[in-house]
Amino acid sequence: MKQLLCFVSMLLIPPASAYNLHPYIAHKTITYRCENLLVIVAFEPAEAHLLINHFSYVLHLPRPSPGSLYVGDILSFRDQGENATLIYRNDRQLHCSRLSDHPDA
Repeated sequence: MKQLLCFVSMLLIPPASAYNLHPYIAHKTITYRCENLLVIVAFEPAEAHLLINHFSYVLHLPRPSPGSLYVGDILSFRDQGENATLIYRNDRQLHCSRLSDHPDA
């Protein structure tokens, strides 16, 4: 019975990507191509949620500025409108271009 209960509860837990794309949480999601990666970004006030290869990263905006730089433990993301930069451990940079916008439903 415990195994059945655990199995059913696992089926009911949404995947990590569902958080980023949920219309009541993410007001705006944008898809970028960063070299060979597809990066989905969900912007919230003072935060950006990145979804890369089924991994979710939460980055924080230390202070608002044009070309906003969102910072996390191992990733940083600089949003510059049509272009962006994904920075990995402060030494590797991937240049990104915007593919599409997904406004809230």
